[in-house]
Amino acid sequence: MNTNRRPSHPPENKGRSRRRRRPNQGGTQNKPEVEVTKKSAPVLKRYAVIFYESHVLAKEDVENLAKLKLDCDQLNIVVKTEGSMDDPELVAHGRVYAGEAWHLIHKRRVDDQWYDDLHE
Repeated sequence: MNTNRRPSHPPENKGRSRRRRRPNQGGTQNKPEVEVTKKSAPVLKRYAVIFYESHVLAKEDVENLAKLKLDCDQLNIVVKTEGSMDDPELVAHGRVYAGEAWHLIHKRRVDDQWYDDLHE
């Protein structure tokens, strides 16, 4: 018979946590002050959009992009074919959106006259 076995019944305090709690500091902890920042008034921007079938066609039209960029706060350059949205030649003139999904989204914005209004 093995006498080194633990008793088969569970200990009575099994449900209690074994972690020791630190003593309460008496509420004298220095809590950092919360800085309240007020929201500034929204800045409204004028957006414009131009569509291209490919990146090559967009890059060939950089003179037009430079002119369009002057008339708005953000020029959205939408290229229907998939490709880089980080192309430095195009990003210099505005925000690039590439792919059929982006093309559809911005076409719908044009249909809804979204580009006629100012937005945040």
